[in-house]
Amino acid sequence: MARTTKHSHASSDIARAISLFFAVRGIMRTKLAQGKKLDPSTWLRIETMKFIADHDEPKMKDVADYLSITAPSATTLVGGLVKSGFVAYAADTSDRRTSRLTLTAAGKVELKGAIARGTKHLRSLFAVLSDKELAAFSAALARIKGSSLE
Repeated sequence: MARTTKHSHASSDIARAISLFFAVRGIMRTKLAQGKKLDPSTWLRIETMKFIADHDEPKMKDVADYLSITAPSATTLVGGLVKSGFVAYAADTSDRRTSRLTLTAAGKVELKGAIARGTKHLRSLFAVLSDKELAAFSAALARIKGSSLE
């Protein structure tokens, strides 16, 4: 992995970026809720299912690390997804004490629908960006996310 150049930014610029990030986050939450009371756990459940779908049968620890939550919190969160029929436990082939996580067919349908609904509701928010700007925005977020993993 190529090393990322580190820049020294002014505190006011960082504070402005953080403030804008939270303001846009709030706008996104409002648009996704469409006037209804938003259940914050809904988006956490969707992001958890997306993580499971994007990784090859992750362990519970992987989910906890990704979401920056404790293992017991991850167990409770995933347990709810299992109870809903969206996630299933799979045996780990190398360690019988460990379970792996997979999306069920119902989970794949639910995730696909949730992403489609979210995209539909947020399309107008991102319409103010050109294709190039949206690509740059996504790339910047990916760099920030990637640098936190170093």
